Amino acid sequence: MRFLLTSLPIGSHLLPTMLPLARALHARGHEAVIATGPALAHVEHTVVMPDVPAPAAPPPWRPERDGVLEVPLFSGPLVVAFAANVLDFARTWRPDVIVRETSEHGGQIAAEVLGIPHALVDIAPFVPLEIPLLDELVDKVRARFGVRAAEPALVAGLTPPSWHPAQHHFRVPIEEPLEGPEIVASFGTHARWLMPDSTLPHVLVEALGQVGVSAVIATGPGEWTGPRPANVALAEVIPQQRLLGSAKVFVTHAGYGGVREALTAGVPMVALPLCADQPRNADRVQELGAGVRVDVKELTAGVLAEKIEHVLNTKTCHDAAANLAAQMIELEDFRNIPDHLVSAV
Repeated sequence: MRFLLTSLPIGSHLLPTMLPLARALHARGHEAVIATGPALAHVEHTVVMPDVPAPAAPPPWRPERDGVLEVPLFSGPLVVAFAANVLDFARTWRPDVIVRETSEHGGQIAAEVLGIPHALVDIAPFVPLEIPLLDELVDKVRARFGVRAAEPALVAGLTPPSWHPAQHHFRVPIEEPLEGPEIVASFGTHARWLMPDSTLPHVLVEALGQVGVSAVIATGPGEWTGPRPANVALAEVIPQQRLLGSAKVFVTHAGYGGVREALTAGVPMVALPLCADQPRNADRVQELGAGVRVDVKELTAGVLAEKIEHVLNTKTCHDAAANLAAQMIELEDFRNIPDHLVSAV
């Protein structure tokens, strides 16, 4: 069968799940390509949708001053462009199924126009809750193409039902863990781009220095001008997933990918949400007892150090994280999604 996967041209949307899914489909003997924007044209199995831009730079924003950034999570013109580009490609390539990620809606509309099944890989289950009147907005785009909504043949969730319900739940495989420091910290792959002038990473490094245990932080590209405590290793990029396998605390911006990796590893979190679905993810971590949410506005190193020490030394946080990891282990392997897709359509 031929599978057309669709993803916004954002690395954290495409690389952790849509690319492994394309590989799994190929391993099962199917054809699969990923439709995305030019920004990710270098990734294997991708085909370029020329009218799909990379995300625009945010307005001047400093989380320690301004708090959580409100970003538009739905763009009608972008959905129209993606749907039109997918249709242009699909009418020649003729896929049997279109599979989209949560934030990309054009692929679903293209499938509805073509009259073929579509499926969803739910890489951000709380994002739809952040978009008021989402169904109405998508229906307005559908009206331009003269189609009605069709239910997905499969919804693939990537965390246990206790985190968020879905039709099916799968566990994304992880690499062998690395022995590393007790604390792993990261604001995500887009941190420097999102907040180039922010001192929040400096606050975090200072807090880690006050905690005093071994730690590593992903600083992102560029020169580091902040503090350099002896117990904190600084690196532009870290093998986050592998380091979480031996970590005791994860300090995170609460992006869904990082949260999912921490749940898989059984690591409690200190969640400092910055934008989009991250506040809801952070709240869910706290509700489930697997860590705490910390607001970034006017955050000081002393307050953050206290929160990190609390999670590090609180058994109930570690027990809740271990329980969620046990639930993750029970989930079906993500690489079996191709078999479910074939059965569903």
